Amino acid sequence: MATMSRRTLRCASLTCALAAASASSAQGTGSQRDCSEWVAKKGYSVDYIQMKTGKRQRGMADTWRGNVEAKDVQPGDVVMTPITEKGRRLHTSYVAEVRRNADGSAAAVVVTDWNRLGKYVDEPCLVTDHFGRESPPRTIGIESVVRVWRPSLPLPGAPTE
Repeated sequence: MATMSRRTLRCASLTCALAAASASSAQGTGSQRDCSEWVAKKGYSVDYIQMKTGKRQRGMADTWRGNVEAKDVQPGDVVMTPITEKGRRLHTSYVAEVRRNADGSAAAVVVTDWNRLGKYVDEPCLVTDHFGRESPPRTIGIESVVRVWRPSLPLPGAPTE
């Protein structure tokens, strides 16, 4: 807490908390970029999840936790997948459909999201030209899913907004 600025401590809203997290993330990439303006516009993948489900976890996708095994994914769940060109950064997507193997096991998910496709318009803040715009449904192999969150189930230890 000693490393937090007075501005961060005064922020009581989720937007301020996300702005601090996003700015911190941008700084971690070697940039001193303040991403609070983008956070306030609510066009990130986590904002899409809140719009679709009415719920969200605190912070950005990197800190979100799962409460369901990937093999048990179902429509309405949220999957977290890596942004491959950004190291350990994660992206959230809404599961519209689950495609299954002949044995019934999950093979892939068809997802929708914001801010995933397209070109970066503000790379340090991870903003693409699809910021706040729904991308066409796309298929993700289940092996690429890092975590699954089912908003209808409790997530112990991590309050939702």
